Amino acid sequence: MTDTVRYELKFYIPPSNAAILEKKLQYMLPYDKNGIDGVYNVKSLYFDDFYDQALSGKLDGAFKLPKFRIRIYNDNLNFKKLERKQKRGDIVSKKSVKISDEEYFQFISCSRSFSHEFPDLQGKILKPRVIISYQRKAFVYNPGNVRITIDSHIKASINKNPCLYKPACFINLPAPDNTVFEVKYTGVLPAHLRAVFQEAGSRQSISKYAMGRLAGIYR
Repeated sequence: MTDTVRYELKFYIPPSNAAILEKKLQYMLPYDKNGIDGVYNVKSLYFDDFYDQALSGKLDGAFKLPKFRIRIYNDNLNFKKLERKQKRGDIVSKKSVKISDEEYFQFISCSRSFSHEFPDLQGKILKPRVIISYQRKAFVYNPGNVRITIDSHIKASINKNPCLYKPACFINLPAPDNTVFEVKYTGVLPAHLRAVFQEAGSRQSISKYAMGRLAGIYR
């Protein structure tokens, strides 16, 4: 299991600005070694309760409940992570654990059975709501544990019972939601990198989960 706490800043950027920003970052930072030239695909299956409290908390700005998701990379179902993510202002805490095929279906059928790993699942019944798929280009800077990503081609599934093991129908999220620039760090963000993201535009409160649910009108 991994447990991280870090700052997370997000921006919407037009595709044309994203290309310029990417070019600048290529001269400043190395790519994430986990991708090909820093690029990899992400799919996340998000969960919520019967009342969609994680979604409604995001939409009305009230106390935000943690979000739970199962994530895979490059469609590789042999490596799945169950993650709990919660945001307080700019600070995000994330706990993740690798799960097997059996555990994947166990979580879908009874999320409470994972309360030993995630205590706030005690008494909770979560069900799959939407799959969010996108292409990510990632750059890293070790001092301050900085990670900068550009997410594009963001899509949301429209299936009623989404499952990572079954083919899904996706819709593209409309502009300007389709390119998201994120800056994540645990230490101090260096001034030369701060100058780069200040050019990206105004910060936004962005949730790909909420974007996907709204695009499908609360499936």
